Amino acid sequence: MDRRRIDSRLGPRRGLPPVLLSLLALVILIVSCVPHRFGGDQAAAERSTATGQPSPPGAATAETTPDPASPAATPSRTRVVYLDPGHGGPDTGTGGTTLDGTWVQEKDVTLAIALRTAERLRAAGIEVVLSRTSDDLPGLEPQDVLPDGEGLTAEGVLRDLQRRIDHANASGANLLLSIHLNGHVDPAATGTETYYDSTRPFSDESRRLAELIQRHVVEGLREAGYDAVDRGVFDQTELEAPGLGVLPDYPHLVMLGPAVPGRLRPSAMPGVLNEVLFLSNPTEASLAQQPEIQDRIAQAYTDAILEFLAAVKS
Repeated sequence: MDRRRIDSRLGPRRGLPPVLLSLLALVILIVSCVPHRFGGDQAAAERSTATGQPSPPGAATAETTPDPASPAATPSRTRVVYLDPGHGGPDTGTGGTTLDGTWVQEKDVTLAIALRTAERLRAAGIEVVLSRTSDDLPGLEPQDVLPDGEGLTAEGVLRDLQRRIDHANASGANLLLSIHLNGHVDPAATGTETYYDSTRPFSDESRRLAELIQRHVVEGLREAGYDAVDRGVFDQTELEAPGLGVLPDYPHLVMLGPAVPGRLRPSAMPGVLNEVLFLSNPTEASLAQQPEIQDRIAQAYTDAILEFLAAVKS
């Protein structure tokens, strides 16, 4: 099975077919819970579970944050989950046409799924922080947007991702889930896949989370009557990620990868990026916009996260 994909923010990757694959979900991911080092600023961020706003200026402002040495931080009394609905605002992500001709944008579907997931996790007693709770991108500056208003500049993408990473770190989250939808030049491409970064000190935790997310999403879609293709769990280093064009020789997804001194502060907790369906496939685009399917995916995420947290020592 061809499991190659392209992220619209990352450009072509190793082994892509001659025809440039079409977009997709970018960015993000991270790894392992930091020991609570942000003091009052962190506590404030944890209390702001639904604002989607960046943490106070004092939280995570060091120019470079080294990878934590331990695979998991001391958990807080309440478990915290950071949900990152990919894209937003002028950055629409990938898109596709449903069977009835409706155009569906990635940024809208990721937000809908994230909000449904947050509701379920909170009902289970989990604190949830989101990178955004609307179509707005918190902290977006005018210079981050392309002149025509359609999309972000390369530096704007990097700044947007850095804000998300800093926000996740300041929240004291036990894990991070970045939600995306896939795109491909071949409309027949279908299925679900999940990525993690093997180079981080908490990579074993991230891989375990990735396997849980992948299994529960595939099972959930099949229970809903759709025979979803299980494309698998992959180390993101299997991809060619050219650092958004602004981080030379950086073979990582920005949300998952290590620090770049002076340029990138890394995420600090186990994390994964899930590509739940292909919007470039009309059948999957049709499914992705259905509230019932969004609910099913949200429940799958919730079940996977709760199973992951149950094995984390308190």
